Amino acid sequence: MTWAVVLPYIKGLGGPLLGFTFGSLLTSYVQWGFEKKKQILLRRRELVTGWRLTLIPMIGQPQNPPMIWAGERQRAVMSSPYYASLRPHLSTNAIEKIEDPTVKLFVHVDRTKKRTHDWNHPFPLKIFIDEIDRIEKEWKLV
Repeated sequence: MTWAVVLPYIKGLGGPLLGFTFGSLLTSYVQWGFEKKKQILLRRRELVTGWRLTLIPMIGQPQNPPMIWAGERQRAVMSSPYYASLRPHLSTNAIEKIEDPTVKLFVHVDRTKKRTHDWNHPFPLKIFIDEIDRIEKEWKLV
């Protein structure tokens, strides 16, 4: 048997073999893409859950006597690994308000409600909740 006799048979098998190889590679790539998206979605859900279950209670706990945001409370939240994972996703406006080291008195005037003197103003809590909600919608988790 010579190469002249065998070569036409090898060429004839090359087309289907090439198609099979290309098809299997394409299928593997598409499957990898779906798996990658699934892992990203799972990680994002874990982040949002961690922020809600860890940061929100740290900020929203009513204290007696009331604690001012700037100081120990702010330092505890900002040194948390959960805040470190949230910070890259926060808007610049939110970062400025959250990380502002000055003590401010917030007066909320709502003429429809009875007048109160609430030193436990939920200043950072609302920012955190709004930002986490915005990120969750941006990531299409809800």
